[in-house]
Amino acid sequence: MGDDPPTLASLQNDLDDLPDGYTRSDEMMFRAYHDSQLVAYSEVLRGFEGRMEWIIGILLVDPEHRCNGLGHRVLERIAADAVAWGATTLAVGVIASRTRSLRFWSREGFTQEVRRRPITVAGFVTEVVRLQRRLA
Repeated sequence: MGDDPPTLASLQNDLDDLPDGYTRSDEMMFRAYHDSQLVAYSEVLRGFEGRMEWIIGILLVDPEHRCNGLGHRVLERIAADAVAWGATTLAVGVIASRTRSLRFWSREGFTQEVRRRPITVAGFVTEVVRLQRRLA
């Protein structure tokens, strides 16, 4: 249920994996710490697909720190920064079988925009649901 906690390897993988046409200057990382330990992080791309949209590539919260509002606080920081940069929407792709993740994004004001074709993730064919949230 949910994703594995963030690790140094997963952080490096997120830093190394950018869509074609994007550079490090388009990417932002958000991190949350508790007692000097990384407990949450998010990787976000600014100006996704040439629009005033930021797309959240990943938002991971350590399982021991879930259900206490940390994911919400990280997301609100992302939204505030996006607005400050002039973005009008946030988007996220969620694996359709991750119902807990879908409920989180729905509670945070994201609505289903489109279902994408099946993709392969970790050797399994799945479907990604693209969700979007309008910003103030």
